[in-house]
Amino acid sequence: MRKRSAAHIPVRPPAPTRRAFIKAGLGAAGLGPLLATLPGCADAPDRSRRGGIPRDRPRADESVLVVGAGVSGLAAAAELHAGGIDDVVVLEARDRIGGRIRTEILGGRVPVDLGASWIQGVRDNPIAELARRHDIETRPTDWDNAVLHFHERGDSTAPDTLDLRGFWRLAGRRPEASLRAVLDEHLETADLDDAGRRYLEYLVRTTVENEYAANLADISLASVEGGDWYRGGDVVFPEGYRQIVAVLADGLDVRLGQAVAGIDHTGARVVATTASGETFDADRVLVTVPLGVLKAGLVTFSPPLPPANRSAIDGLTMGVLNKTCLLFDDVFWEPGIEVISHVGREPGRWAETLSLQPHTGQPVLVMFNSAAYGTELESLPDSEIVARAVSALTDMYGTVPQPTDALVTRWRSDPWTHGSYSYVPLGSSFERHTDLATPIGDRIFFAGEATHPDYPATVHGAYLSGVRAAREIMGG
Repeated sequence: MRKRSAAHIPVRPPAPTRRAFIKAGLGAAGLGPLLATLPGCADAPDRSRRGGIPRDRPRADESVLVVGAGVSGLAAAAELHAGGIDDVVVLEARDRIGGRIRTEILGGRVPVDLGASWIQGVRDNPIAELARRHDIETRPTDWDNAVLHFHERGDSTAPDTLDLRGFWRLAGRRPEASLRAVLDEHLETADLDDAGRRYLEYLVRTTVENEYAANLADISLASVEGGDWYRGGDVVFPEGYRQIVAVLADGLDVRLGQAVAGIDHTGARVVATTASGETFDADRVLVTVPLGVLKAGLVTFSPPLPPANRSAIDGLTMGVLNKTCLLFDDVFWEPGIEVISHVGREPGRWAETLSLQPHTGQPVLVMFNSAAYGTELESLPDSEIVARAVSALTDMYGTVPQPTDALVTRWRSDPWTHGSYSYVPLGSSFERHTDLATPIGDRIFFAGEATHPDYPATVHGAYLSGVRAAREIMGG
């Protein structure tokens, strides 16, 4: 089998996590002082742990409805039980639990995560603690264990990557400008050859777009520098994230196939009505549906949501990160490599692939496409998406075999998510996450990754938001 030469070079400067790389890039660019002026700097406290509306301790006979059986809803229900509230019912629209955590079996034998994949930063991370407590195996991801392939470039000379600092310096001078505009301006003035320009474009797009699931044109430095992150490196689950979901759901009353369409809190009790017309009532309701569901208006509120909550929904956006998971008979790529990077014909397409072989021993590639191209792919049939994936691999390796099985995601088209996870768009603020979490009186509460001001777009952010909301319901 013919294999094109690849550059076995560090794809990006060493960093323990993806978000830490962005922070490290700013530090290397001399923008450390800027971090302290942006919302959610690295040493910020966990602001999601704010107290709820003061109340007496809950009575044992109080009831709570939790809308959504993703991580935030399950975490909240478990916390409510632990706090002494026994009447907790979780209503889930899907026929499964987990929300944007979805583990499926590829080729009848290999678990693959089609949604969330990583614990992002294991030090002090509550998800990492759950994994340790329940003996769930994890494997560290080394983002520098990577190979770089240039389209139609036979040599393995690494382009000069130091100019990445110049990009971040320019972004620091224009923190409200789109990163697309910053990159274009920098590419016009930087002293780079064609390979260097393409490599810089690759670095910025894969690092930022794949991390935040947003087009460079739709985000700014302020967008990507808000929030906090856990240290200690990223890890994956060889047997899938489903194990965390199973731990959280143990012992809970979860009703599947119950899509809540309306929530009425005008009476003595809060009433949730499903799409099929069934009603559930409780003393309090916790809403944990994804931001995309709220933006689509799939859940109506009576009375309508207050302006702060409505403004928060309008001021945040759902990004897209899709996966194409391919199973082969054998490993034809570099054995032991974790990340396959591709500077192809068209920037931002099939640029980053994770090999599961080091983690599972199986010949599986998970190929990522985010933002505009990730959305574009959703309109195509699986066969065409797989064909495009194989074409990208052919560009990297020459003739490659056909996969024996494949799984494709379409998170934008998913009616219960309308996207992968939230981000802060141009002109908005990280404070919208806090606004979205604001309870309505002491009866309607909100949780989910989009409600966490320090860890949005993460599983641990979703988990912590559920714990926070449960404590608000319980009065502190």
